[in-house]
Amino acid sequence: MNKEILNRVYLENLSFADLTKLADKYGIDVPENLNRNFLIGELLELVEESNNVNEDIMLVSEDGGNSSSDYLPLSYNETQISCILRNPVWAFVFWNISDNDAAMLKSMSDSTLMLRVCILGSKDDLTPIEVFEINAAADTQEQYVLLPSGKKFFRIELIYKTLSSGKVMAFSPVVEIPQGAEYLNDLQPGNIPEFSKIAKISGIEKVVTEQYKNHRHSFS
Repeated sequence: MNKEILNRVYLENLSFADLTKLADKYGIDVPENLNRNFLIGELLELVEESNNVNEDIMLVSEDGGNSSSDYLPLSYNETQISCILRNPVWAFVFWNISDNDAAMLKSMSDSTLMLRVCILGSKDDLTPIEVFEINAAADTQEQYVLLPSGKKFFRIELIYKTLSSGKVMAFSPVVEIPQGAEYLNDLQPGNIPEFSKIAKISGIEKVVTEQYKNHRHSFS
């Protein structure tokens, strides 16, 4: 069977839509906010893994040869950060630091790499209504972040801090947190809402009762 030939020039010249179709063809899940460079990296990682087990795709250089030196590195030598919702409570955050920024951080012995979670009032807001900071994982470039409840929009900033200064190195796209139905969010003992006759036919009363029984703490 002939192998499908992929190289970095070919991938970089594809539109994001074509990259997404290619990823779908090979079973790569593409979250909505995934960065284009990371998507290309995912495809090339798949190419490398496939070559190692003699599967049906391969990477070749522009002159037709192929070697490990033709693979794109996992790092694109850019400082970037992105995040994907695992669920409405947890966000998976991943980042990359350029060689220049890494050298700068190393030269400052008192610097601390941190993640700043910015809660936004709307998707287009530039100024957050609430922020909190957590230390970034020291031994990896990814970690899960617990999100506050009742919020709808957020972004993650990669920052460093010293005793005298600090700087935002990169920030993620704005992410929207799915919201639950008001009927379920506001459910309290003795506060079951009055449903319309049509809604009652759907069985909504049973749904909210089961929600309360199974997912709410007891009240004293």
